[in-house]
Amino acid sequence: MMMQRFSDQRGVAAITILMVTVVLALAGSVVAFTATAELEIGGRERRAEEAFVGAEAGLDVASSYFDSVDATIEELGSNPAFCLNNPVVDDTVEYRHPTLAGTPLCGIEITSPQNGTWFTPPNGKPFIDYKVLSRSQEGRTVNRVLSSTYRVVAREVPFGMFVNGNVDLNGTPTLLRESLLVNGVVTSREKLSMDWNSNNVFDDPDLGWVFHKDRISSDPDPDLCLDGASGQMVGCAAVFSNFQIYEKNQQKASDEIHSTATSPYPHDRDSHQAKIVNNVAQPVVTLPSADVLEAMPHLKQVAQAQGTFYDLRDGSADNLTYQPGDIGAPAKEFAENAVVYIDADASDTIKWKVSLIPFSTSSDMLHTYGDGVRRGPASGILVVRGGELQMESGNVWSGAIFVPENEFRILGGVECTCTIYAQGFSAQGGNSNIQLTPEWFQNLPAGLVNVTRRSFSECEPFQASQLC
Repeated sequence: MMMQRFSDQRGVAAITILMVTVVLALAGSVVAFTATAELEIGGRERRAEEAFVGAEAGLDVASSYFDSVDATIEELGSNPAFCLNNPVVDDTVEYRHPTLAGTPLCGIEITSPQNGTWFTPPNGKPFIDYKVLSRSQEGRTVNRVLSSTYRVVAREVPFGMFVNGNVDLNGTPTLLRESLLVNGVVTSREKLSMDWNSNNVFDDPDLGWVFHKDRISSDPDPDLCLDGASGQMVGCAAVFSNFQIYEKNQQKASDEIHSTATSPYPHDRDSHQAKIVNNVAQPVVTLPSADVLEAMPHLKQVAQAQGTFYDLRDGSADNLTYQPGDIGAPAKEFAENAVVYIDADASDTIKWKVSLIPFSTSSDMLHTYGDGVRRGPASGILVVRGGELQMESGNVWSGAIFVPENEFRILGGVECTCTIYAQGFSAQGGNSNIQLTPEWFQNLPAGLVNVTRRSFSECEPFQASQLC
């Protein structure tokens, strides 16, 4: 009896131990599951945060692209989207565009309602709107998609030839589809040809008109000409001055182009055609002097980042000639939109003999494009602060020229597809040409635009949004 009772008690103890073991095992499993779940949740939250940071970085890459690489994206005219690689997202998981040729990496997808070209509103400055989708992935399943819209607006800088001083045209230059705005006296007007289409008729459009039409005021108003490329009426290419415009290189009343009832240059306007408001003559032109200076720090930063900033200030008067080798050409890899910035003394003369020919293998400055071929950058800005700039004979440049404190001089045979801002201008020697072309606006030089973010949204699954 005693042995049977003892045996029964051992059985109860065994069951009790088994139950305790099961309970402890279950408790351990719960603790392990909870810890694992928390680690997984924590890891997922961390990956989600990293994916968000990656997607936001993609938006910053797009903004920088508009601001310093290419404000006008021609590819959007023939493709549904333009793609950039997001450098902070692993290429093995980065989104690929399913409909573009070659299904390229497209972590940053750019579209535009205007196909990446300028839109000119009835009032205000031309602009381009862009929508950017930035996708980022961390791990196998964590995805974040952010969307923003951006507006690219032209800065208040020249989109023509702006001279805040006197102009001497004695070297018989041509100025094609571009107006000359002058806060000074113009001499040798008869030496300047503006006949772009060679028909001996004053019907040549000013391609920069929509950017600076509000800077010109005269009585009568500026004349309009047809821009065949856009089919719109724009201002005629002409010379506009706050002072007098003279033929010949001397300032005699008989040489003023408005000394007779009929001017030989019907579209030109000078102080004789100033508007009168409350018996006070108004300026014919208003130059963006302060705005140009405000743009200089940004251009200097871009040049420093590109390795093309040169500080020549030493207090002495120097004549410095820049040949291709002086800036590392042709071996140096230049940016697609290059900026060269030179700080000089007021008594220095910078003689420039380096060519920039867009997309040409003959350019001194070269950039490697996606096909692996080195060709000329799309555009370039040349800034000379303090000193005088002289473009040497036979040189070619495309982009913009800034000499805000001194004179810009061109010698014979210069070809400059560019806008200009200088304190004075003179042309020496013949066969030089300054012009604007539609292609110039499609390769707008870096630094000539302001980029603003207008909206921001995160794209959530099953949640409709105009931005997504």
